[in-house]
Amino acid sequence: MQACKIVLLLLSAICLCRSDPFFGNNYLLPQSTELARSANAVVANLNAARNSVSSYVRSPPTSSESLNQGARVLASYVGNVTQLVGNVYSELSRAATDRTTAPAVVFSKINTQLNVLQPLLQNSSAYVELLGTYFDYEGDNSTSSYFADRNHRIRVNIANLDGILKNVSRVIESVAGQSLNTQQFIAALSVDGLLQNLVDVVQNAAVASNEYADTVARLVAAINGANSFRSTANSRLQTSRNSMNYAVTSYVSSSNASFNAILTSTDNLFNHLKTLNDSFVFRWPLLLSDRVELKLDQLNRSIESLIGNLHFRRVVVENHYGLTTEVFRTRNEPLAYLEVESELLTRTLTNVIQPNACASNFRNQFYTLPSALQTLMSQCFDSQLNLERQGANQVVSIANNFLRSYATAVYSSLEICFRHPYRTMSECLDQIVDTIDFSGKFFLLDTVTFYLFEQVQSELINCNSRLLNYIRNVGVRSNCQQ
Repeated sequence: MQACKIVLLLLSAICLCRSDPFFGNNYLLPQSTELARSANAVVANLNAARNSVSSYVRSPPTSSESLNQGARVLASYVGNVTQLVGNVYSELSRAATDRTTAPAVVFSKINTQLNVLQPLLQNSSAYVELLGTYFDYEGDNSTSSYFADRNHRIRVNIANLDGILKNVSRVIESVAGQSLNTQQFIAALSVDGLLQNLVDVVQNAAVASNEYADTVARLVAAINGANSFRSTANSRLQTSRNSMNYAVTSYVSSSNASFNAILTSTDNLFNHLKTLNDSFVFRWPLLLSDRVELKLDQLNRSIESLIGNLHFRRVVVENHYGLTTEVFRTRNEPLAYLEVESELLTRTLTNVIQPNACASNFRNQFYTLPSALQTLMSQCFDSQLNLERQGANQVVSIANNFLRSYATAVYSSLEICFRHPYRTMSECLDQIVDTIDFSGKFFLLDTVTFYLFEQVQSELINCNSRLLNYIRNVGVRSNCQQ
């Protein structure tokens, strides 16, 4: 019954059309004109979106992996949408203005393009996930949500279009053999409201595609701006890293020089003491009492103990240099934190759906952070070296001035005893050795070197924690939280 009704409506429309003197080869229905205009607008908008990303096909951004891959995915997605969705609306535009071709041929071409489009609609979620991987950040999924919504709107629009075209196909079957051209057939469709439904769907697509093209253009501009920011940020971060690496190398060299100055002075002290002791012992070996020999043996043990401690301390110092290199060069957590934040700011700058004005304005402040971090770290190294130099100078002074003079004075006083008569010589030596404190004096030298190269050096590692706290407090997260 419904088919009969449609046929009757078509026949009456055909009669009207054929009796209308204006319905000639150049005549188009106003609805046909609107259908063609809207379909062409969809195609133009999709082409504009593809033109926006055309440069990414061969030359995607290079300043970051996320921008590079995200731009490639965007170009691929937009290109496929433009081609496959655009083909559907191109055929619709041709159908709207066709005056000669049979309706079955024209509308079958539209259905063919709809079928070709289906795999993209079914698999487009993979594009959305990839765009989210490269553009979303820390709980903000604005970009992927937008394209997920865009895919949903395309599916709904295509589903509506497909439903209308199924009704049109049934009408085509019902009037088979009527020898209608497409424009006559479209005029007949207008009687039952199918043509207006078709126009409404395509008009909605035109509005949506215009918004889509505008968003893609703004996203491309944001990607280019983020790429420019990241390129400058990368350059400054690398300059800062190079400078910090040089500062680490310079510190290790200067610190090692201070420690070597201590080793040189203590070696000289040891050689001096050995010379004094050997000269004393070998000159009068039979004249020394047990107490004197015990005291001189105690001197030898003190020397050997200090030598052993300094060799152990050399290992501690080398470990400190290794840790310093690991902390400030290899890991460099403050700079690594800045590099992570540069990625965060890069992704934030590409967010055109929910733009963050603070983050956009923060880029100039971000440019100053690598050099500020570099300056602060240099100050840490300078302060550390100053402490170590002062400590090394004190150790050298203790070794060269105090201990050397003390040992020389002790042996000089012992020499005086040999001027005594033989019967009082041993008594003189025993009285003097009672006042000698070699172990205490060498303990002083050992203690100073311990605090200098195990306690003072540990302060440098604390600098890393202070720098990390500083950079966290002046970074993007701290200043531009959503």
